[in-house]
Amino acid sequence: MAKSYEISLEHFPIEPVVAGALAWSAAAGLMPDEEAIRQTLTGAALFVEELSSALLVALGPPGAT
Repeated sequence: MAKSYEISLEHFPIEPVVAGALAWSAAAGLMPDEEAIRQTLTGAALFVEELSSALLVALGPPGAT
């Protein structure tokens, strides 16, 4: 999404966001998937619900698909 607004990825702090998501998930006792989190945060989709669902699954709650 940042690219579509011509915001360079250098100005989008993805690594701190990924680290925060991993820390939050681990603190909650979940099994996060770092690469999947990164992909959802840098990915594109027609509807935001697609990415938010993917992020939820990537954070690792039991039974999430």
